[in-house]
Amino acid sequence: MAITLKRRVLWASISICLYLPLLGSALRADEGPAAFECRWADGEIAIDGKADEAPWSKAQSIEDFSLPWLGEAARPAKTATKARLLWDRENLYFFATMQDSDLYADVEVPDGRTWENDVFELFFKPADDKPGYYEFQVNAAGTVMDMFIPRRGSGGYRRFKGQAAFHVEAKVALDGTLNRWQDHDSAWSVEGRIPWTDFLRTGGRPADGETWKFALCRYDYSVDFEGPELSTCAALRSQPPDFHHHEDYATLIFKGPDKQTALRPYGIESYVPLTTSRVIGSPDPPLPYRAQRALPELRLSFPVFVAAEPGSARLWIIDQPSAYGTTRIARTTGEPGSGELETLLQMEEGLAYSLVFHPDFRQNGQVFVGANTKSGSSRRSTRITRYTVAREAPRAFDPASALTIIEWPSAGHDGAALAFGLDRMLYITSGDGTSDSDTDVVGQDLSRLTAKVLRIDVDHPLPDKPYSVPADNPFVHVAGARPETWAFGLRNPWRMTVDPATGQIWIGSNGQDLWEHVFLLRRGANYGWSVFEGSHPFCLQRKLADVPHTPPTAEHPHSEARSLTGGVVYHGTKLPELRGAYLYGDYSTGK
Repeated sequence: MAITLKRRVLWASISICLYLPLLGSALRADEGPAAFECRWADGEIAIDGKADEAPWSKAQSIEDFSLPWLGEAARPAKTATKARLLWDRENLYFFATMQDSDLYADVEVPDGRTWENDVFELFFKPADDKPGYYEFQVNAAGTVMDMFIPRRGSGGYRRFKGQAAFHVEAKVALDGTLNRWQDHDSAWSVEGRIPWTDFLRTGGRPADGETWKFALCRYDYSVDFEGPELSTCAALRSQPPDFHHHEDYATLIFKGPDKQTALRPYGIESYVPLTTSRVIGSPDPPLPYRAQRALPELRLSFPVFVAAEPGSARLWIIDQPSAYGTTRIARTTGEPGSGELETLLQMEEGLAYSLVFHPDFRQNGQVFVGANTKSGSSRRSTRITRYTVAREAPRAFDPASALTIIEWPSAGHDGAALAFGLDRMLYITSGDGTSDSDTDVVGQDLSRLTAKVLRIDVDHPLPDKPYSVPADNPFVHVAGARPETWAFGLRNPWRMTVDPATGQIWIGSNGQDLWEHVFLLRRGANYGWSVFEGSHPFCLQRKLADVPHTPPTAEHPHSEARSLTGGVVYHGTKLPELRGAYLYGDYSTGK
């Protein structure tokens, strides 16, 4: 009884130390973390806790487990740990053998509090520029705890345990007896594999040469010393000790198949190129259409959007001088041989994404701009602004005429595509407002303006706002729902177009991990994000709203497209075979 009580008291104190840093930042060590290799597994691996297959002999040994957070008093761990990592096309493999004189593990429920036992822990953070990371634990009884943490400090174990489905397979081997503190034990080992499908939230299997950040850690409880003894292979210098301080994780380099790891003959000794033959023709047929420059003298660095001014040959263009630079709105002269641009609006703060002309533009001169802005130190927001252009030539643009129509917080997937329907209503897209995986979980929330297509009437404003809500919007009478909502469940609907012949509205939407989407907009539709990514499950633990899921009209895997931009419905005369077709493109692939 005394030993059990001591364990609980020790855990109560150490858990406070370890998880408080999740709520704030910790100091970072000046030293950079070490780098290790995860080598290719050339051969079968049976998960039995022994690691006696040939591929393990090629793995790098990770042995320097220590207590770096002690600063000048840093020392090696009291009980040694030796770990190894391997990978192949299907799985990430891990093995660790640990000295342990008192084998202790009584947590048997999966996703239980395994760190209150002798446990081996693995932390993986695939991307430096994204906050999400993974935590895996296996205790000496073989119990597994696994979770994906979308952002440190956002809830930790209590919030995210059991939220995501993992398929970790692990086995332990004991050199001693479990949970008998009266005898003397020697060691335990754990061997396991994690399928790459468990990492799809951050892109899945890495490429050869790709680097991740990682930390291998350990808790060792023993009656032979005050504890638990914590140790790690990474330079975690934060005080108090924090296994979640991923800024100090070590670097893990994924090394693909090569002669060093091959168990069978690999490659050829030398390559002699053929110089006497020629390939004539191409294995692929020529594309049926080719792009031509409409304005050969016009030079743009980073064009974002283009629209034809009604009743004129001039084009309005949103562009940037560099990637992620400031945006300007400019227009051409209308002369095909001219490369001149007239700057109408230079945005010093924020990014302009799109613009649309009022159906009566030639009479009222109204143009609407969708942009994401930041005022002072406040949070970024997406804002729809109306400007006025003079009715007479040269139709001067008046920046002082700016009138904010509608605005909402958004700091990532911002949407801001605009279109007037044939019903003269203004349609507006909004993204989920985050930079990754719908962190704020707004995709199915009808009480906010995010992750939606909005529909408003700007021709009949109310006394207290510059627009009104059409009475036939589908959620006008739904309690708690934003009445502006026309459809919802969208991640980042980036471009929107209206078929001028039929009035149908098409949306090109950027996907998350695996899919890009095209939606034919339907009144009241729920397109599923972030429970679904298109027609595919994404985070089924999140709750779908009380509206059935509508799959996309078309979708492309990331092997075909990576940033589906949207397009137009063609009704020209030069290409009659394309008349009525929705033509869309992908920014990343150029298709």
